[in-house]
Amino acid sequence: MFPKKNKYSLKSLNRIRIGGKASYYVVAINASILQEVIKFSSQKQIPFYILGAGSNVVISDEDFDGIVIRLGGELESIAFDAKQACVTARAGASLMNLGFRLARLGYLGYTYMAVIPGTIGGAVRMNAGTTKEGEIKDHFVKARVLDPSTCEVVEYEWKDMGFGYRESAISNTGRIILQAAFRLKEESGRDVRQAMKNVQALLASRREKQPRNRRTFGSTFKRPPGGKPAGWYLERVGMKGMRVGNAMVAKEHANWILNIGEARSADVKAVIDIGQKRVFEEYGVMLSREVIYLPEDMEQWD
Repeated sequence: MFPKKNKYSLKSLNRIRIGGKASYYVVAINASILQEVIKFSSQKQIPFYILGAGSNVVISDEDFDGIVIRLGGELESIAFDAKQACVTARAGASLMNLGFRLARLGYLGYTYMAVIPGTIGGAVRMNAGTTKEGEIKDHFVKARVLDPSTCEVVEYEWKDMGFGYRESAISNTGRIILQAAFRLKEESGRDVRQAMKNVQALLASRREKQPRNRRTFGSTFKRPPGGKPAGWYLERVGMKGMRVGNAMVAKEHANWILNIGEARSADVKAVIDIGQKRVFEEYGVMLSREVIYLPEDMEQWD
């Protein structure tokens, strides 16, 4: 498969609605097509990155002279295996969709999946989760991972993933998750009404605390090790309402940045830098970004 240059605008492909154009944009509907595009990238020495739901990224305003790949078709499927008591989700599948399906089947303990926007691939990569309800590592069994340097597919078990707070062993690598399997726990039985009630309660709680503006990537910074939530520090250094251009820290939550007009990536990064500097000067704590910069953070990949 040889993609054609199409100068595709990336603004519509991420939640905060920021970004320039990509020289190539491809939707890979199965693993074979994905591998062919990666081989093309290698042969032509063109950089690429996989863009999931665009829920935790800031894409540069500068045009990207490379390939942006979305996973669709077969790579969005979800399959339940009652005999093995597990569910397998392809990397492009919606984590929220999986969470709601589990709730409708009465499975308890998966509430967090239904309230986090993003794809399975991204969720596994960063060990997505919520503070109290759980995180990916609690239910992860194994994953199939593609090494783009060889186009070989390797199976990762739980012990191989090195899960930590909002990270895994492949967080800063170019390796690509193709699918992941999760264990279905029934220790406390299944209760559809209670499972849906739990999801609705968590959604309501989040709506109360989070901004209504949907043009945001969610949490900006990770919780510092052994410290308080990032929002606690940011609020106390006066970041609520801080604005650069059309990028503004939400008044409802200091760890969220909003696009209130036609914000640019430079505006968002400036707000992030100000927050980091203020917190460090006041508390000696250097906040670490949860949001990813593209394509800049590709340089961290092995």
